[in-house]
Amino acid sequence: MKLIPTASQTVGPFFSIGLTPLYQNAAKAAPAGAITLSGVVTDGDGQPIPDCVLEFWRENSFTRLPTSADGRYSVVLEAQAGMREVLLFMRGLLKPAYTRMYLGSVKIEDDVLKVVPQERIATLFARPGIASDQYVWNIKMQGKDETVFFDY
Repeated sequence: MKLIPTASQTVGPFFSIGLTPLYQNAAKAAPAGAITLSGVVTDGDGQPIPDCVLEFWRENSFTRLPTSADGRYSVVLEAQAGMREVLLFMRGLLKPAYTRMYLGSVKIEDDVLKVVPQERIATLFARPGIASDQYVWNIKMQGKDETVFFDY
């Protein structure tokens, strides 16, 4: 049986056409005081999403990058504690999924975190990695331990 794509499934993946020049190259040397954030974006079955584009926003900084064929990403960010707005674009979505990524303690006081169920807050926090300037933040789009997403 051949399945016919729905309208939302025909939206991509085409992100590389116009976005490639805007991707940040995490392989470049990180400036002093920067951190490297890495992780994997997975679907509800735990499968990697190879054609996701992530955008990280914070005040006057912006970074856009794609996931690799195995759903992984790695990005260099300013090492400030606090929050980054994150948008995820991918096939099957007509508009981006919006979430947040926090660096620092889960005890951060934030009005938005007050409306997130306590047992789900950890999905918004990056964990320290092996080195002091490395963090890991995995994003799960659906299912058990799904990352918290917000309406906008």
